[in-house]
Amino acid sequence: MTLLAAVYAAVLAGLVLAGVPVLWVVAGAALVLLAQWFSTERLARRMTRARYVTAEQEPELHAVLDRLCALADQPKPRLALSPDPAPNAYTVGRSRRSVTIIVTEGLRRRLTPEELTSVLAHEIAHVLHRDVAVMTLASSLAIFLASAAKGTGQLAVRAPALFLEEFPVGIVLGLGVLLGGAAAAVASFVAHLPLRALSRARELAADRTAADLLGQPGQLASALLKVHEGAGIPLTDLRRGVPALGLVACRTRKGSLMATHPDVHTRVARLLGTG
Repeated sequence: MTLLAAVYAAVLAGLVLAGVPVLWVVAGAALVLLAQWFSTERLARRMTRARYVTAEQEPELHAVLDRLCALADQPKPRLALSPDPAPNAYTVGRSRRSVTIIVTEGLRRRLTPEELTSVLAHEIAHVLHRDVAVMTLASSLAIFLASAAKGTGQLAVRAPALFLEEFPVGIVLGLGVLLGGAAAAVASFVAHLPLRALSRARELAADRTAADLLGQPGQLASALLKVHEGAGIPLTDLRRGVPALGLVACRTRKGSLMATHPDVHTRVARLLGTG
């Protein structure tokens, strides 16, 4: 978190040194944070095509949540189901009282009721630890920088054509926008390194809390191994810049610094007390 704060401070200081008024920089950062804070849950549901389900529609899942929330002394979150065939579960929301747990149909089909309970306990652990709020606050500027880098890259390609009649204005403008986009991309990449490390640490903590909550670490270990079997894990991350904490991430190289989750064998070993 300290490293991440240093990266963000450097970005904001760079904008001020570049001539942007301090008030604009502060207001812009606040707007970015507020936009992420209030839109995360809605965006995550839209990206996963999830819909809220009531206790009448899904009595078994709601009964599991009721039990887990009683064990954890935690307000019951909203429950949503996604038609996604990839096995996963997500926790999104700003606080303990405004949180939604999203379960995919692929996860329900692959796991036993006991394993699914352990997965929901993992998501409840994220709520207890306030992980979604932490990751939303921590990732807002990094996500904005990544979006800015992509947008300025596209604009840099178009700028020369837009101002071709006023040569060399178009070329100069294009280069300026390209340099700005490159700076945003570098800052975003550097900011994402501590973010991903933070995410991996929070996943391990949620695994442990889920195991303690149920007293059955083997069930969560079994669920993790099942979810990672075969071709079920997607190649691309459905979250796409939305700070939603999922049970598993898209496929990444083992030991990758940009991985949002620890390697599954590391997680299983920790749960079973062998790592």
